[in-house]
Amino acid sequence: MSIAKETSIHPGQQHRVTIEKLTHGGAGLAHIDGLAVFVPGTIPGQVVEIAILKKKDGYCEAKLLAVHKKAKDEIQPRCAHFHDCGGCTWQNLPYDKQIDYKEDIVRETLEHLTPVDAELRSKLPGRVLKIIPSPQIFHYRNKLELSFGFESMRTEQSNGRRIYLDEHPSIGFHQPGEWATILPISECHLYDEQIGSLLSDVRRFMEDTKLPVFNPKTQKGMLRTLLLRRGIQTGEHMIAFIVKAKKKELEPLFQYFMRFGGRSGLTSLMVIENTGQNDKPEHPHIHSLVDGTTISERLFDLTFELSPFSFFQTNTLAAEKLYQAIKQGADLSPRDTVLDAYCGMGTIGQYLARYCEKVVGVESHPSAVDDALRSAGKNRITNISFYKGRAEQVLAQQLKPGGKYDFSVIVVDPPRAGLHPQAREAVVAHAPEKIVYVSCNTATFVRDLAEFLKAGYELRTVQPVDMFPHTSHIETVSVLQRGK
Repeated sequence: MSIAKETSIHPGQQHRVTIEKLTHGGAGLAHIDGLAVFVPGTIPGQVVEIAILKKKDGYCEAKLLAVHKKAKDEIQPRCAHFHDCGGCTWQNLPYDKQIDYKEDIVRETLEHLTPVDAELRSKLPGRVLKIIPSPQIFHYRNKLELSFGFESMRTEQSNGRRIYLDEHPSIGFHQPGEWATILPISECHLYDEQIGSLLSDVRRFMEDTKLPVFNPKTQKGMLRTLLLRRGIQTGEHMIAFIVKAKKKELEPLFQYFMRFGGRSGLTSLMVIENTGQNDKPEHPHIHSLVDGTTISERLFDLTFELSPFSFFQTNTLAAEKLYQAIKQGADLSPRDTVLDAYCGMGTIGQYLARYCEKVVGVESHPSAVDDALRSAGKNRITNISFYKGRAEQVLAQQLKPGGKYDFSVIVVDPPRAGLHPQAREAVVAHAPEKIVYVSCNTATFVRDLAEFLKAGYELRTVQPVDMFPHTSHIETVSVLQRGK
């Protein structure tokens, strides 16, 4: 690759390229004069027209303009909204190809992005096991959030002020980068099959009641989001209307919301006040219109009560596969004491509790700890306890090395950003025999992995699990063993 050719590529140019493979994050990879170009929304084998958006050190980012030639493996996506929605990136690939690509991406990320010396890095891909597929490929999600909004929004200037003209109120999804408007949807093949019927009912409800839809630009309007949860194993449904209004404004309107009360399997119907700036309320006031504010879901023989904002895996059946992989990697004995860090509502710890002497969960969100305590009581698990606080603080203070517990196995399941550096240091300070790292972002996992390797741990296995068919998201369960 010559410097002259590389520098001749700049934003705004259009090129015709062939997509070679898929990369971490889901974008397709092509090359122009040896320069890597990442193109979201493409799959290997396609010949596409692209426009260069950004040029960075050693690579470019581009957007797809047109597909000139389909890929050999390309199939017709099931959903009518596939090309516009952005929720499913790979629905035009057969499922067996999707999981093959995900497995390859994990290997390549370990080999190319782990910040350790080249010799050690070259050995890491060999630790990757065959990916575990999702038991259910469509209609697997137990939770879905839809936004009320407007299909289009214009602005005009009047007396020196900007006026927002919102048009066509509807319900749907925000497309990537379009937080002010929504794409109306009539179907979704990731959530329960009743979604189409429910959305038709919601649209009729909007037409009949004429309730104002929330505008994020002006912060005016009532209907904000619609939250749906379903117990895949129990058949119980939850519907929650999240609105910008207070109880005195809502009382005359509860009768309109109640028209959803007769739906089959509906266990919980709520209206939730959210007068804050963010779509997710920080201090929600919940009005229950049908039964209570929870539905039940099962993992194995354990039952969990899910409130509207509970932390719970969105693919129930695949979560059981994930937890089995965690159990197998941990290889617990009745004498082991396990730390479950970033434990959410304690589902992993409660599943592992039967295989060890003691589990200690740590979670920073107070409502998740409340859920964990409640579910552990209902499941009659007596050898588990929970600490409320940030992992790095709890591990350095209440659960510091040499204290009350000697952890032989530490399980971490951090958010996409990975482990806080102090949490990582605290885990190493405890010197467990095994670390089981559950990751939803391989790029941040390999950053943390490098630090564990430098601290004397060895990577034994990396087990990919497909929790999110038709998307680029990849879950992994990695086992690190303390060196002898």
